[in-house]
Amino acid sequence: MVWALENPNSGIVEADEMDFQRCLEVQLPYLGPVEGHFTDWNPLTQRSALIPHDIAADDPRQFRNVLVH
Repeated sequence: MVWALENPNSGIVEADEMDFQRCLEVQLPYLGPVEGHFTDWNPLTQRSALIPHDIAADDPRQFRNVLVH
């Protein structure tokens, strides 16, 4: 909303068309610390064999492997 108020002549835009740095300036005080960590987590290791899944076994980090239905 802040970006929209600061850019009234931009009209309707997609999220990736906004200035992400300005948006983060507004968001970070509410988010707290934002950190990145490396891990060996794999979304395919805890899948139940009882429920059929449309998975991409060759690339575990595909969106369809972590999507919850």
